[in-house]
Amino acid sequence: MPVRISTGAVAGIAGQSVSVEVVINRGLPGFHLVGLPGAEVRESRERVLAALRHSGVRVPPGRITVNLAPAGVRKSGASFDLAIALGIVAAAEGLAVEPGAAARLRALFVGELSLFGELRPVRGVLPVLLDAAARGSRLAVVPCTQAEEARLAPGLQVVAAADLRQVLDWCRTGVEPVVSPAPPRRRSAGGPPATTEACAALAALTGHELARKAAVVAATGRHNLLLVGPPGTGKTRLARLLADLQSPPDRRDALTITRIHSAAGVPVGDGLIDRRPFRAPHHTVTRAGLVGGGAALRPGEVTLAHGGLLFLDELAEFHPSVLDVLRQPLQDGHVTVARGAGQRTFPARFQLVAATNPCRCGYHGSSTRSCRCQPQERARYLGRLSGPLLDRFDLFVEMASWRGAFADAPVAPTQGGWRVAPTPADLEAARGRLEEWRVGGGPPHSAGHDGFLDRARAMFDLSLRAVHRCRDVAATVAALDGSRAVDEVHLREALEFRHGLAVAQPDP
Repeated sequence: MPVRISTGAVAGIAGQSVSVEVVINRGLPGFHLVGLPGAEVRESRERVLAALRHSGVRVPPGRITVNLAPAGVRKSGASFDLAIALGIVAAAEGLAVEPGAAARLRALFVGELSLFGELRPVRGVLPVLLDAAARGSRLAVVPCTQAEEARLAPGLQVVAAADLRQVLDWCRTGVEPVVSPAPPRRRSAGGPPATTEACAALAALTGHELARKAAVVAATGRHNLLLVGPPGTGKTRLARLLADLQSPPDRRDALTITRIHSAAGVPVGDGLIDRRPFRAPHHTVTRAGLVGGGAALRPGEVTLAHGGLLFLDELAEFHPSVLDVLRQPLQDGHVTVARGAGQRTFPARFQLVAATNPCRCGYHGSSTRSCRCQPQERARYLGRLSGPLLDRFDLFVEMASWRGAFADAPVAPTQGGWRVAPTPADLEAARGRLEEWRVGGGPPHSAGHDGFLDRARAMFDLSLRAVHRCRDVAATVAALDGSRAVDEVHLREALEFRHGLAVAQPDP
């Protein structure tokens, strides 16, 4: 008799419901798979048949037809294997008419099968199950290695199995399989939260006071930061240190981050990702690799960095057309990708940290080595960075030759205020004050600050966006100082960071 088994697939970073419809008719033995299957799905025929035989199931004679509905949507991936195998067994043995087995067959089945019947993990289990739970599903069967990830979907009872034989026994008897716990996997989506060691390393930036202050401000208010300087001055090390100073995400953000990485096929470990992502793509990345796209409309680096930090090292080495696609996600917090396969909107709210040399040889302005570049070469090198992209940075810092003891940082920072030796408590207190101001409609400002900003705008030729970003940076500085309002001194300090934009402009 015909049977229908529920399963799912990933569409972008969301789940998509798919029904596996199986019918076995009399005639010459055959296996026909319809419903716009992709290459991986078409190959499931051999995997499913071999897994059934190895699990002790006699493949029924006759013409087996499997339809993946909805038929108008192209299917990809190997997540349908388990549902197809269950559908064939149910159609052959009539399990769908047995009350207990029929109820269990209404579960959602997700998993790839090996030739020996083992259940292998698949991409996007969490978004698939979140979509199923939103549609009213209450039971799901997944590979045992993804049980913890699957249990993040609210309202779903999860049955974990190691192989096809265990799933078949559960469907027939209702006895839940007993599997050995999988070894814990590392979370690869980011670094640890702010720690005493990270703050100590930051405090050791003697000789780079402005860079240290900018790093603290950037880590506290999640401001975009551009570091400019010769090679070996600590730009990359400082940028990576910012990942250690990020506050942990709340549960809602952590669930979103975990869902995105699960859909992209990035290992998410056991349970929620409790650290903000840190992504550092190479400068040869393509536009599709950065913002998403391709034939399957997969998310890009800006989406994988959602809720965390995107680090672009050697910024001027990126292709200008690749860098310019960052302007929309930096402004809107999401990116819309349209291709022949359709259109997807991905979240992309991230903190951008970038580092670049001031010229091709890297030593323009260095006190230790002379620059070999001609003015035209410097202009051409930095001309790869467009004005609209630079305008979206909040903090600009020129890093001179390193004179500190970065590698020999003390075990713990000494007390002296966030400008000298920041502590995790300083960062968390300032973040709490910023959140209070955000909920209350913004921080209070001292009288006359609008006039001061108007004069500064005319003096430094700032755009309206730059003025708003200066106000945001000034609010972060005020929060770090423990001030009840944003004063002129905080606005001046924000403009000091903004004035660093001059170093990113070529000489005339």
